[in-house]
Amino acid sequence: MRVLLIASNTESFPEPVFPIGAVYVAGALQRQSARVMITDLGTLRSVRQLKKDIEAFRPDCIGVSLRNIDNAAYPAVRYYVPSYVRLIKSIRSFCSVPVILGGPAFSLFPEEIAACLGADAGVKGESEKAVQAFREPGMGKIVAGGLSGLEDTAFPKNIHEVFPAFRRYRTIGVQTARGCTGGCIYCTYPRLEGNWIRSRDPEIVASEIQRLFRDFGKRDFFIVDSLFNADENHMVRVLESIAALNLPIRFSCYLRPKVSDPGIFALMKSSGCVAVDFGTDTGSPSMLASLRKPFSREDIRAASLACREAGMDFCHSLILGGPLETPETLKETVRLMDELSPSAIVAMTGIRIYPGTGIERMARDEGILAQGDTLLDPRFYFPSMGPHALLKCAYEAVGSRRSWFFPGKRDWGAALGFRTVRFLYRRRPLWRVLGE
Repeated sequence: MRVLLIASNTESFPEPVFPIGAVYVAGALQRQSARVMITDLGTLRSVRQLKKDIEAFRPDCIGVSLRNIDNAAYPAVRYYVPSYVRLIKSIRSFCSVPVILGGPAFSLFPEEIAACLGADAGVKGESEKAVQAFREPGMGKIVAGGLSGLEDTAFPKNIHEVFPAFRRYRTIGVQTARGCTGGCIYCTYPRLEGNWIRSRDPEIVASEIQRLFRDFGKRDFFIVDSLFNADENHMVRVLESIAALNLPIRFSCYLRPKVSDPGIFALMKSSGCVAVDFGTDTGSPSMLASLRKPFSREDIRAASLACREAGMDFCHSLILGGPLETPETLKETVRLMDELSPSAIVAMTGIRIYPGTGIERMARDEGILAQGDTLLDPRFYFPSMGPHALLKCAYEAVGSRRSWFFPGKRDWGAALGFRTVRFLYRRRPLWRVLGE
């Protein structure tokens, strides 16, 4: 069986994302004796190159990974579904083999996307667990990938051959665990990855990094876990395993701004961590409760101080405009950020509503969503002040502070200045550059 996997994400803002989902699926298919190739649309110059890849590889079926529905950045929303429709039409014009959809976007909206794109089959959930869907794609069939252990999650052995665009990525994604036990009202991770933590063996994670450094010269990594410290004990074991390699590597990660021991940040630094993105969301006590965040302002302060003392850059990612947000709670958040003085603050305005989340139930109860409203088209939750007042209050509260960045303020991906910055500083997270 010959399977062509297409990583469909072409979004380059804030930075190109290594298609780790497609890479892990390729590894699973390879272990089932399939011949696999990954085509990355983010690195192709034109659709003609996709046609050449299909003609050269001659696949028996094609898997298309759909990462995002949109950029979730209000008001400058970028909607990706029309580009997916065009992609499937192009594939159909190039060949007649079955097309199978997968990825996070498809898993959130399987029926809607299957109907919209007209694929032959789809995998809802983790495609590594549904290899049979590629062997026997049923017309219109949606297969549940299921959630199980990550013992077999690994890169293909010959990744540079399976994934020709691999060499173009300076920062490589690595996953150490899946799942989220949190109850944040907007989050899709429990639905996508399960509401419990499934971990990879720390030694296997370290060996994966060692191989990528030794065989391919990769030095920069990003831990793609939704929260690296969702299971703090597991994170510590991974850090210790990486530190034992004693390699000149760098990595960054997402963290919950709460740790049991400030000394963890020193361990992170010694293992190669150079930057941390805290999923903080707000600096207001009442908004922390409203968003159901499992930490306090004191936790945020302690984590920020420990990170700074360890010598690492850090960012606070915020979501402004949740339930009960007011001008005063916005000011509370700004004051806390002033106190902490992080390298950068990335602030989203409004909450993108996804199916199966607490914010969806709240939006329906409040009449923001009607019974038949689909969420495939981007819909956002705003507090009672409304979107225009929220934006006005947020921008006025922040004022001219240079460390703040609003992704939804304009279409940054099309801005020449940001494309230039991204090229010049492509080894570093964009927020580290913006904070300088």
